[in-house]
Amino acid sequence: MRWTLAPWLLALGLVSACDQIEALREQVLGGGGGDLGSQKSPEFQGAIDLYEAGQLQAAADQLQTVTVSEPGNADAFYYLGRCYLGLATATADPSSALSSEEEQSLAAFNTALTLNPRHADAAMGIGDLYARRVPTKRRRRRSQEPEAQQLAREAYQKAVTIDPKQPESQRRNATFLERLGQTEDAEVAYKAAVDAAKINPDIAPEYYTAYGRFLASQKGRSEEAIDQFELAQMVRGEDPALQKEIASLYSRIGHEYFEEKHYSLAEQTLTKAYQMFPDKSDPDAQKTSSTLNRLRAIRGR
Repeated sequence: MRWTLAPWLLALGLVSACDQIEALREQVLGGGGGDLGSQKSPEFQGAIDLYEAGQLQAAADQLQTVTVSEPGNADAFYYLGRCYLGLATATADPSSALSSEEEQSLAAFNTALTLNPRHADAAMGIGDLYARRVPTKRRRRRSQEPEAQQLAREAYQKAVTIDPKQPESQRRNATFLERLGQTEDAEVAYKAAVDAAKINPDIAPEYYTAYGRFLASQKGRSEEAIDQFELAQMVRGEDPALQKEIASLYSRIGHEYFEEKHYSLAEQTLTKAYQMFPDKSDPDAQKTSSTLNRLRAIRGR
């Protein structure tokens, strides 16, 4: 089988020779997430199809059968854990014990890790299980963090340690750290997710976008956020939703210039923002247009 990398990635310099070699190795050998790319029995594939179709109870029932007939199948236990986690209530009371579905999910993920200690997806699943029980609060001292928060942190760290090149584990870890207000650590994880995903144009845009949204939430980092969104747009092509986010960031920068009375820069940036809005009736577009009219009145005095 012949493996190739997209020529535009090479032209942009986004993939070094080492990255190319690593990409080929990952594609041929697979990552640390278990046997997700190996040959599957019809019963197991059918259970995965049910899971992906959102039929979680039916998938869980079939996976229970698969785990009996294939007791060494770590991926079957991983998917079983995902099913039970999906069947658990949408929100969890941090002070309550694990629900029956959460207990079954945790047991399945742990079995997957026992069968395959390098199953990064199973470790990530445990992180997701405990993260949903952690309230969004800033905690500065790890010695004071609640048990669920500590267990989620440890599970995500285990996942990214098993396979640093798995972008989704890095992003889940980044999102969790951002929720806790640990922005420096979160940014490191977002960057790691982008680095892991950028060699794959099928998934790269979502990781550029995730990092861009993180940057957009940080004061004074709108231009850096735009850079990430534009990388996503370069890969994905014209996407109205993404273009709106870029336009809104240019509008934010333009309004900052306006507040600082840098009127020339404000007019240039706001004009660019307004032209980019796919829907000129959007509230941000209307606000941009209104400020442009004020600017023109000021400059016409």
